[in-house]
Parts: sequence; C-alpha cells; structure tokens
Amino acid sequence: MVRIALALLTFAFGLAAAGAGSAASPRFNYILHCQGCHLADGGATPGKIPPLIGTGRFLAVEGGREFLVRVPGVSLSIVPDDELAELINWMLFRFSADDVPADFEPYTAEEVGRYRQEPLVEVETVRVGLIGPYDETPE
Repeated sequence: MVRIALALLTFAFGLAAAGAGSAASPRFNYILHCQGCHLADGGATPGKIPPLIGTGRFLAVEGGREFLVRVPGVSLSIVPDDELAELINWMLFRFSADDVPADFEPYTAEEVGRYRQEPLVEVETVRVGLIGPYDETPE
C-alpha cells in the first residue's frame, strides 16, 4: 500500500514538474481522469469513445449542455463538482473552442452537481438524438 501511495505521489509530482499544473488544475485533472480514453489531443478511442473535439456543438442544442455532464465518464467521476465544472469548461475551450457559442455561460459547481445526479445509461441513443451519430471516418 505504501508503494502505491509513493507511486501516485511520484506521478503527481512528475506531472506538476512537466507543467501539468497543481493537483486541482483542470489540465491535471484531464491528464489523470480523462486522457486515458480521450487521449492527450482530445481524440477518440475508435469504436468506444468519441472525441472531445467538436463537443461545443452540444451547447447549441436543447439538452446538450446537460448531456455533457451526464455521460458516465463525467457524472461518475471522483472529481469534485467545483473542479469538474472547471475541467468541463477547460475541455470545451481546449478541444472545441470554435464550436462554443459566443454567449456560453461557464458551468458552475452547482449546475454540475445537479446534472451528475442522473448519469446517462443510453449514451449513444441520446447523443444521436442531440447531434447525430459519431462519425469514425478519419479526416
């Protein structure tokens, strides 16, 4: 158990030294909690995980804002509501700035806490209903 704790501390210090920021920074949380599936560039895991690139499109459709918090990887995350709100806002501008509406209101901790109480089960069905199917065709 001590070895695991030391390994995690070493990993955290390594990320900080590499410019990932503090343990509470959105970038640090992305690396620790999201990058394994969404990759460093916000890309996809073909056949399993859609890219974060273009997620700002959800903000333009009714129910899309809620969807981004209710997907299981977000809603079931161990990241606290305040840090999760910062992380979602960071990811939107990091990976989808061109798609974020000009009148975008950043997510708040209260809003994230409210939406994540009901994680989605049928993610792909809801996604298709909001913006259509995920196109896995390489660009």
